[in-house]
Amino acid sequence: MVLTSVVLSALLNTSALQVEPLAIRPDIDWIGVSTPNTDVIWVSGTKATIARSIDGGKTWQYSTPTKTELEFRDIEALDAQHAYALSVGNGGDSRIYYTNNGGASWQMRMRAAGNQFLNCLAVAPRSNEAWVYGDSIDGSWDSMRSADGRNWIPSRNAITGTPLDGEGGLAASGACVRYNNGIWAMGTANASTARLLIKGEFGIRFRAIDTPIAAGPMAGIASVWPFSEKHVLLAGGDLNNPEREPRLVEMRNSKFTELASPPIAGALYSLSVTDSGGLIVTNPNGAAWLPNTQSTDWQLLSEENIWNSSCAGEYCYLVGKKGFVGKLSLPTAPSRQPND
Repeated sequence: MVLTSVVLSALLNTSALQVEPLAIRPDIDWIGVSTPNTDVIWVSGTKATIARSIDGGKTWQYSTPTKTELEFRDIEALDAQHAYALSVGNGGDSRIYYTNNGGASWQMRMRAAGNQFLNCLAVAPRSNEAWVYGDSIDGSWDSMRSADGRNWIPSRNAITGTPLDGEGGLAASGACVRYNNGIWAMGTANASTARLLIKGEFGIRFRAIDTPIAAGPMAGIASVWPFSEKHVLLAGGDLNNPEREPRLVEMRNSKFTELASPPIAGALYSLSVTDSGGLIVTNPNGAAWLPNTQSTDWQLLSEENIWNSSCAGEYCYLVGKKGFVGKLSLPTAPSRQPND
């Protein structure tokens, strides 16, 4: 049976969704989150701290990859044992650490040079291929690639053309790079135009595509979600001017459509897509959920300071400042695949 977006929306809105706060260390600002399956959750944040749960958030194990008080804004987990963590900052504070034993020990796999600022990391689960996107340097792109997650090589010619003046990224949630459905996507910021950088798994270079997302200093794309090279969701906005739009758009076949504005003010930090096609967006003013991209019926999930979210199966996990971690149980619905 084929469900229209209206019918699907009605099915998914039979009851209000509730976010269940989870007990976790309250002294950490949690920023990164990764859920390789419904029971395994990895979160990362300030004080160089990473936490892992293998029972759906009931209990947590903590680790610190380094004694340096870094801020881990991105965590990319492959399973309960293997994960990559990206810290951000200048002066060599942008680093990638890796664990193969559930966080019992960590190895530093890459440390950026003094003038590099790396924003976001994504890893392809099957191959361990990984990309990191950083702020441009001296008129050149600053991205790095690893074929195996171990050896990292600068890839300044991996993107077609040259960066715009000041073009870089927003490290708000570590979501400005994503791998999905065999597609690599990156979102840019801080320049006159916010651009989507995209390529297929076996492509040679990323194409740069102008987008209508609000752009400028401290403005641009904070989160990307590719379904194909022709179908991508983008979220972001202007951190200094919260009233600027658009903040959430869908690209299909080179055409951009602004989606209904969520009921949380300001630039959007993260975007997650559920198995049923629902959307979750977050920022310091809260989190909201939309049944699908054709709907306008947003539901406010929380007014906590939430920086990120990640979903697996019927659960989504939301993380934010002052130790906030919440678990959202999604309504059941038939799986809906986006039309490309």
